[in-house]
Amino acid sequence: MGTLAILGGVSDFGQVPCGISPAAVTGSTAVRPPAETKLGRVFTVFTIVLYAVTGILTLWSIVETIRNRPAGKALLAAAALLLLLLIVQLVVSIATFGSAHDVDPLLYFGYVITAILVIALAGFWAFAELSRWGPGVLAAAGLTVIVMIERLDQIWQ
Repeated sequence: MGTLAILGGVSDFGQVPCGISPAAVTGSTAVRPPAETKLGRVFTVFTIVLYAVTGILTLWSIVETIRNRPAGKALLAAAALLLLLLIVQLVVSIATFGSAHDVDPLLYFGYVITAILVIALAGFWAFAELSRWGPGVLAAAGLTVIVMIERLDQIWQ
């Protein structure tokens, strides 16, 4: 592929000289966006599942806090499910890290491990705290993990 001269400058966008786009050279009328890989779709679906589980856990924890109830077995099981999903995220990320481009491993895995620690410690605290603040801690941890999941998605992209 050549380079494109733009007002005396040179651009390396994969276009040929004289401002002719690759679409014009190949006879295509539209430039197609890059194809999404199967791995990209898996991460997108998994991220949506993480958002859903974290959102449900957070809302449920807020409701239990408002109702002045301690964390029950079902709420703690939801926290354990989120913890399990975050551990799966860590394992899948380690397995596919070589295919990621320009991802800082310290930053990315720092977020994943911190999210795991936050939800694990909040779950333990909610189990030990028999007042309304057990679910309150889970709600705060859930909000924190939602932000961390968004940031993980931004870093991976």
